[in-house]
Amino acid sequence: MGNGSSVEIPGGGSEGYHVLRVQDNSPGQAAGLEPFFDYIICIGNTRLDRDDDTMKEILKQHVERPVELTIFNSKTQTVRQTQITPSQMWGGQGLLGISIRFCSFEQCRANVWHIVSVQPNSPASIAGLVANKDYVLGAESVLNTAEDLFAHVQANEGKPIKLYVYNVDTDSVREVTLTPNSAWGGEGCIGCDIGYGYLHRIPVTAGASLSEKTPFLAKSPGDTVSVSTVPTVTVPQPG
Repeated sequence: MGNGSSVEIPGGGSEGYHVLRVQDNSPGQAAGLEPFFDYIICIGNTRLDRDDDTMKEILKQHVERPVELTIFNSKTQTVRQTQITPSQMWGGQGLLGISIRFCSFEQCRANVWHIVSVQPNSPASIAGLVANKDYVLGAESVLNTAEDLFAHVQANEGKPIKLYVYNVDTDSVREVTLTPNSAWGGEGCIGCDIGYGYLHRIPVTAGASLSEKTPFLAKSPGDTVSVSTVPTVTVPQPG
């Protein structure tokens, strides 16, 4: 929803509310919000560059009435406008049905982990990870640094963990359950090589479908990584 265009951030800065989850049939889904890639940077004419109650208060003033959001998308590197209608009657949690986190999006394209290769019969293979096509965007906690994913994996040996994975062919994010197991019979505890850094970022699509682009398919193993805990919030209903 809304037309994307390559424009500068209204009001400047690089802060906003990162959309981490969008519930089915929610106002957020109806507005076309895209988890992990979208950042809410304005509501109405108000720039959301501080972590305070501004967004919550404006939403309360627009319950069951549409309000305009300005969205930065890190995948397409574009800004768009869309309308959303905060509601207490849609049947789920919160006025918008989304989980958000205030942060900077200055380095957002860097924080992805490219699945470069997957060994047969490994935990990564059993989980359905796809070599060259899959990019890990996050886990149940937000991943902030290159080392975070591996630390998270190693800390959960033998226990299932959830990863949120973007696939370039389907242009969609899915939830993957991965169980690290050093005794699976091959190298490492998950059996895959992971690339991190400039050559392993999701290609910028700028209006085209990702399936029409050819991602960089470097075969070199990348830096391995883990999870640092960053709180997420759900936009509440007014009490």
